[in-house]
Order: sequence, then C-alpha cells, then structure tokens
Amino acid sequence: MALPQISVVDLMKGPKKPRNRTWEKAHRAKTFRSVPEEVSARVVAIADQVGVTADEVARAFLEYGLFCMERETLTIQPKVKGTRMTLYPLDSGWTKQNGWVEEGWNPVPKAVSPSKSKRKREREEPRLWASRVAYRLPDELVKRLKEKADRHNVPVGELVGLLLKHSANRYEEGVLRLTPYPKQDAQARWEER
Repeated sequence: MALPQISVVDLMKGPKKPRNRTWEKAHRAKTFRSVPEEVSARVVAIADQVGVTADEVARAFLEYGLFCMERETLTIQPKVKGTRMTLYPLDSGWTKQNGWVEEGWNPVPKAVSPSKSKRKREREEPRLWASRVAYRLPDELVKRLKEKADRHNVPVGELVGLLLKHSANRYEEGVLRLTPYPKQDAQARWEER
C-alpha cells in the first residue's frame, strides 16, 4: 500500500487563518474619477522606482500640488465645456422678447449640414470620466482636495489628475525629490541575562 507523499512545506503550514481586515476597514481607499490612466501609471512607476507604495507617492504628489496652488505657482483655469445657451434670456412672462432678428446679423452664418451618426464616437477611446483610481489618503487631505475643487468649480478627480501630473512632471524634471525612509517596526526583542 502506497502512502501519500507529504512535503516538509505541508507539515510547516498550519490551518489557514482568516485574514484580519481591520486595517483595511479603518483605512479605506478614496476613489477618484477622470484621472488619466497614463498619470496613474506614472505614479505606479515612480513608486516602484522609489520603493514605496503608490498611495504614498500619490499622497506626496497631491500635497506638493496643493502647496504649489497655495503659493500660486500652479493655477487652474477651468474650461467650460457645454455652456447651455438660450434665445430667450429675459422671457419671464412680464416682458416679451423675440429670439430672432430679421436682417440684423453680419456676417452671414455658415451653412449647417445634418449631423453625422454617432458611430465615430464609439470607435474613439473611452471617456475620461470612466477611468478611476483609488488611493489610501488621509481624510484631511481628501477634505482639502474637495474644498479646492469646489472653490475652482472643477470635479475632484480632474483636480487630482492635474495635481498628480504637475507633481510627476516636477519629479521627472528634478525639482521635486522624494526621500524614502526605512519603516521602523516596534518588534525589537530584548533579552536580559
């Protein structure tokens, strides 16, 4: 009768313990939309180069970007994409205003062709808002980011993307330095004799 072969590794392993997820629950990742994928890939590459986590690089870059905004070396000028227009701005019922004028416009407007089908859009790359990144950041930093985004009327994810891109550019130019330090674990064991 043949006995099953047992390796030393199998003997050393005990029963599998369930992982303790308290740290992950206490430090949830914050998700941001509209951060370009090449920017998040640069953050990961820089983190690998420096030897730290992408969360720490993102935190350092965001703090640096906010610092640059506060000292006004980085300014934000949001572009309004789809401003809705109206032909009747004062049409409130009290006043009557026409949304047209006869023979009152120079130069002559361009000829309008019927709109093309939207199939071309489907072939293009996916929309920027569909991309997401998640970093474990301190709540205070996220609060500051939201305040800046509200103040400048831009989405938080777009602000995060801008700050990460600015900081990554400054890092690659040699202006911003990241200085990693070894982690200090409190597991020193002393024996008295």
